[in-house]
Amino acid sequence: MSIGKRLRQAIINKGMNLKEFSKNSKIPYRTLQEYLTDSRMPGGESLIKIDAELSINISWLLTGKGEIYRENKPKEKITTFKSELFLNWLNKWWENADEKHRNWLEIQLKRCFPEYAEWLEQQKKD
Repeated sequence: MSIGKRLRQAIINKGMNLKEFSKNSKIPYRTLQEYLTDSRMPGGESLIKIDAELSINISWLLTGKGEIYRENKPKEKITTFKSELFLNWLNKWWENADEKHRNWLEIQLKRCFPEYAEWLEQQKKD
């Protein structure tokens, strides 16, 4: 398997498309295409960017030997909203906020989430 094919495999394993990877790694899209078609070899600077974005084992990328990722797995992206973590953070924020900041948050929630404003009105009625 060539460097280009190994790089493509690592990008796909990460769940990214080429434009996304290009943007995140700051490697120009056209240059990335050249790497993937093996018409150009990535230089040192690009290898550093690839490693930073994919946590890839550069030795594997260049030779095909060893583990694909430095940590034996790709960096995981948060793909689901962690509501429990958010609610814990929000509760801590609320406990430490003064009245001014609490009022500010309530106004922002009403602006961003009309459903919240409706829910509050319903709570007042009940």
